[in-house]
Amino acid sequence: MKQRDSLLDIIRVTACLMVVLMHSPLPSANANGPFLSALSYLTAPCIGLFFMVSGALLMPVKDDCFTFLRRRLSKIIVPTMAWTAIYLALKIYYSESEINIIQSALSIPFSPQGHGVLWFMYTLTGLYLLAPILSAWVEKAKDREVEFVLILWGITLLFPLVENYLTIVSGTTSILYYFTGYAGYFLLGYYFKHRSVHLPVAIPIAVGTIGLMLVPILKCLGVGYDFYRLFWYESIFIAAMCCAIWMFINRVFRNHICWSIMGRLSNLTFGVYLCHILIMRYWIWKMAWIHSIPNYALQTLIIFILTSCLSFLLVEMLSRIPLIHNLIGYKTAWKK
Repeated sequence: MKQRDSLLDIIRVTACLMVVLMHSPLPSANANGPFLSALSYLTAPCIGLFFMVSGALLMPVKDDCFTFLRRRLSKIIVPTMAWTAIYLALKIYYSESEINIIQSALSIPFSPQGHGVLWFMYTLTGLYLLAPILSAWVEKAKDREVEFVLILWGITLLFPLVENYLTIVSGTTSILYYFTGYAGYFLLGYYFKHRSVHLPVAIPIAVGTIGLMLVPILKCLGVGYDFYRLFWYESIFIAAMCCAIWMFINRVFRNHICWSIMGRLSNLTFGVYLCHILIMRYWIWKMAWIHSIPNYALQTLIIFILTSCLSFLLVEMLSRIPLIHNLIGYKTAWKK
């Protein structure tokens, strides 16, 4: 049996809670702009951390290509299809938007349907398809070669920062096009887990802090910018924060005894990601007493706590029910 890495469990649970917190603020006329900006920025590393954990766990791939894909895709296809159907049904029931059922059904293999949160499943599937190819290279590559590719990826993360001052080609004709995207996080997770890391923790902390300071500075200067490009998943600031969080967790918890509860929660994070929108937006957001909370930050915190607790509880229950456990891609083994 392969020994479980409790540090990866902690990182995955942290990323999952960040996702829930990011989605918690209730759309409201009383919404606090600076609070929302800071919250969005500080929770944005969640997706990069998820992909980093996947890269750390899956590479190098030990099985042949088709065995690997059969095992990995079998755990993701059924939950994705099931939650697509659930969210489509909710949209139709609440008449949230006009839906062309035939078009949506035919589009499922190519784009998320039902709810935007499912985009992660499609990107993860793409990384699974890439993993055997990337793995064949990383097994032969030296540390410096892996670092070289990560540096090229890092340069692409600078594009949103400099594109207003330089002429940047970022499409398919870009010289660095094949080094863009979330595969960089996938490779970064492998690098942190399996290679000798030569990155001082002070550097990603400093870059992440600069990004946090830039948000209010640009606003005060009246400089127009696209927040969801400059400070989002494919930004140098967010990638730096992912590195800082990963290194911090590894330093703080490296010599601590494994928490069994953390491993348990880690197994449930996949299901929590899939169901938390259902609990939050179709139940908690509709509670009158939630709307009556005057303090926006406190309201967000309460929504986050309730959603997190109820989501983990629901997924734990589903994991124990035969066949239904397929909804969350994890099955609890019954003790004899």
